[in-house]
Amino acid sequence: MIKRHITNFVKQSLHEFPAVLINGARQVGKSTLAQQLNKEGVVSQYITLDDLSQLEAARKDPHGFIESFSSPVAIDEIQRAPDLLRAIKKSVDEDRRPGRFLLTGSANIFSYPGVSESLAGRIDVIHLEGLSLGELLRQGEPSSFLTDLFSGLSTHDLMQKWNQELQHKPSLPTNHLDETMFYGGFPEVALKKEERFRERWFSSYHSAYIERDVRDINKFLNVVLFSKLFRLVGLQTGNLLNQKKLSVEVGLDQRTIARYLEILEMTYQASQLSPWFSNTRKRLIKTPKIYLHDSGQACYLSGILNSNSLKTNSYFGALFETWVWSELRKLQAFASGIYSYFYRTHEGKEVDFLLTRGDKFWGIECKSAASVEKRDFQGLQDLQDALSSNQVKGIVLYKGEKVIPFSETLLAVPIKCLI
Repeated sequence: MIKRHITNFVKQSLHEFPAVLINGARQVGKSTLAQQLNKEGVVSQYITLDDLSQLEAARKDPHGFIESFSSPVAIDEIQRAPDLLRAIKKSVDEDRRPGRFLLTGSANIFSYPGVSESLAGRIDVIHLEGLSLGELLRQGEPSSFLTDLFSGLSTHDLMQKWNQELQHKPSLPTNHLDETMFYGGFPEVALKKEERFRERWFSSYHSAYIERDVRDINKFLNVVLFSKLFRLVGLQTGNLLNQKKLSVEVGLDQRTIARYLEILEMTYQASQLSPWFSNTRKRLIKTPKIYLHDSGQACYLSGILNSNSLKTNSYFGALFETWVWSELRKLQAFASGIYSYFYRTHEGKEVDFLLTRGDKFWGIECKSAASVEKRDFQGLQDLQDALSSNQVKGIVLYKGEKVIPFSETLLAVPIKCLI
């Protein structure tokens, strides 16, 4: 079994908060982690609300359900019975000892009415995504890449640090990244790496996701049209969100499209990345981009049947960007206070990702090649000009083996630094 990088964070949080919530999409490994902590004795009981008898009891008498268990207890899929959260609040207010409740959820419970107020200051929230590249390669600790960016180190010091660390990173065989993109991070698919199984698994996943998670949120949703929207979002991943086009292609009004997109976000299947803009002479795009959270799911929805055909697929660039974004998001769990955007002008200059913390900015460009050229930094240079700040630095992530300086503030950095 692969040890998840957030495991120690969860254990530490259970020592500090009465309740801890692990949230993330269905099948990313939340239940497995909760069951493992149960086996280790971190929690004494494990309850899943996917068990219909437990779910019925929880919905019928939330307070009685909570009182029937001695803490510490793990309750899986808490979003299926949101009234339990008020019962947990009452229990926690009566006994504030840390580590009493470990909860998992496949939907954002803080979007439910009254929930955010009821649990304020009583719960720590930890987000879990699919397996990262570092986890798949059995790296014991997460990469410090994002922490390093905002550590105050100069680009020269970062280059020395990363080049030294690269000597101890595992090698990536030819086509390894393409395979990782193709299978994605859902543990069952990523670890098995079998094409026919992948096809059947994603088909089953979509049915279970809609019938359980989506139906719990909106019982009157049109399943056929929601499924069609999901597929179209997969085809748009890594691109500007065009709700008007989605409305025409799906056959729903834009208000309903917006509501369906909100459900995809609530259930951690997709998210919108906001554009960065401020008072500047440059004309900047103000439309968000849309990303699926899992590149394997995006490949499935795009109709890509094997990893060998990935590079020649017209969606390859967007899928590669989707995969990089998923890796950066996974690392954000270990680097607090970072805000993410993208940068694009109406003239076509763009930077895939813009990360900020305080008054510091890092632009990140993605390139699926083993070499870089000066022109690969044009978007980053335009960003530096737009911000007119010496706090703006930039990186081009590429498939090479060494960190290469292109100026005092611009670096070419191997993707292996994300491991």
